[in-house]
Amino acid sequence: MLDESFKFYYKAVKLKDMLRQGAVEWRVKKDRMESIAEHCFGCSILAISLQSELNFELDLGRVLEIIAIHELEELFIGDITPLDNVDKNKLRENALIEIKKLVEPLKIGKEILNLTNEFNNMSSNEAEFAKAIDKLECVLEFKKYQDLGQVSLSHVTEQMLENKYLKMYVDMGKYDLSDIFFLYHMPAYEKFGINEEYWFNTLKNIGVE
Repeated sequence: MLDESFKFYYKAVKLKDMLRQGAVEWRVKKDRMESIAEHCFGCSILAISLQSELNFELDLGRVLEIIAIHELEELFIGDITPLDNVDKNKLRENALIEIKKLVEPLKIGKEILNLTNEFNNMSSNEAEFAKAIDKLECVLEFKKYQDLGQVSLSHVTEQMLENKYLKMYVDMGKYDLSDIFFLYHMPAYEKFGINEEYWFNTLKNIGVE
């Protein structure tokens, strides 16, 4: 029924008021932090741009549908970051139960649930691309913060260095924060041609205008 559509809308758009925790953890010096919903918008723009320019054989409409709903689980488990050191898969199982309850009254509820599972399991090219976009958008957002002088490795804490991957890159002494974010997430987007060589030769040099 129509009223269930509006109930779903009001629940889902709470993501507009939930902050991206990575920026909070890294103490980004910014008056207003990015919301999860803003991240989803950034992912949509990035997906449209990359699919257009690189001519990927993908159903862009389905990619955008996946991106639009891929953070619904965070309504129930919050925005988990790699530094949180928790089993996100277990939390995701619980979130999926809540998402099912949320969308069950909708005629399209089963499709929303299928899109959620498709993204989490990366069971299609569209889901793999959406996952790549999800990670790359985060990297680009932190690159922007870094370019604007709002965050750097000077913000790292001893607690953060308990993450073995972060510590490994920091100890190497040759990477800045955006490099580390890019390299950490690279497995998600490398198959789409966004690799280490492209980052250091091209993408890293594209600045904020």
